[in-house]
Amino acid sequence: MFILEGKAEIGDYIFNALNEVEITKSVEELGDTAVIKIPTAFKVKQNGQKLFVEDAIKVGDAVKITLGYQDKYSGVEFTGFVKKISPKIPIEIHCEDNLWLLRRKNITKSFEQTTMKEILKEVVKDTPIQLADNIPEVKLEKWIINNANGAQVLESFKKDLLMSVFIDDDGKLYCGLQQLTNVAQPVVYDLNYNLVENNLEFKSKEERKIKIKYTYIDKANKRKSIEVGDADGEQRTYHTTVISDEKKLEEMAKAEIEKLKYDGFDGNVKSFLIPYSTRGMKAKFIDSEHPNREGNYFIKKVVTSFGTSGARRTVTIGARL
Repeated sequence: MFILEGKAEIGDYIFNALNEVEITKSVEELGDTAVIKIPTAFKVKQNGQKLFVEDAIKVGDAVKITLGYQDKYSGVEFTGFVKKISPKIPIEIHCEDNLWLLRRKNITKSFEQTTMKEILKEVVKDTPIQLADNIPEVKLEKWIINNANGAQVLESFKKDLLMSVFIDDDGKLYCGLQQLTNVAQPVVYDLNYNLVENNLEFKSKEERKIKIKYTYIDKANKRKSIEVGDADGEQRTYHTTVISDEKKLEEMAKAEIEKLKYDGFDGNVKSFLIPYSTRGMKAKFIDSEHPNREGNYFIKKVVTSFGTSGARRTVTIGARL
């Protein structure tokens, strides 16, 4: 029998009575987020006084969420900080991972003949956040940061360089290609056995009609564009103010096409709390009824929910590996 266990450590308090928890981790978002719902009538003791939760918890308090099944699995699913407290019924505590720290750091600095990694070092400087070990060496001719916070700088890497940027489960900042994260860690799903829901749709590479338009915009707002892909395909448009070389633009566009065109599944699966999975891992699908459709896929998003109705992971896949 699987008996749910869950607790949230917020500031100086530990909450074992949780209405609901929802944790979202995605390679397409800068930060992991969590929403914790606690009974409205819940009170805590502080200096001999009993206080309602919304009066005891403060924005900026450290948060750690541990979920599991009694005697079978227990794992720290989220660490971060309180971002907002919503006095609803039940109380909602909105949390964000270490990105919360970078939002509070303003940077003004210009870089010449630098690399993406050097700029990232400036972003995390004077914070407890470390850089991931596998950040690629991307050369940049020039990069100007004018009174922007750390999160805004990271957002510019997503927009202008098409990088995936997020803080991983070790608390380290990753910036690079999606498929260079932790795909060496597989999670296995039997499509006919250990799933709550199967919301996958199989499509061939030929069915995926995609056209990529990449545009460089200079300081005078002059534009230079390249297009690759299917003439009749769904158009995806990207802009950069950093990369002006047409060959590099074409290379980036073709790399994006390769991510979007493949034979395989789209969609998501819903599992129980185990097996464990997180964004950036490799999902291996087994299907005894259709062995030709078995394969490995990049996990781009995982939403973990926990509450009175049970615990689930909704795993959204990206490109086939």
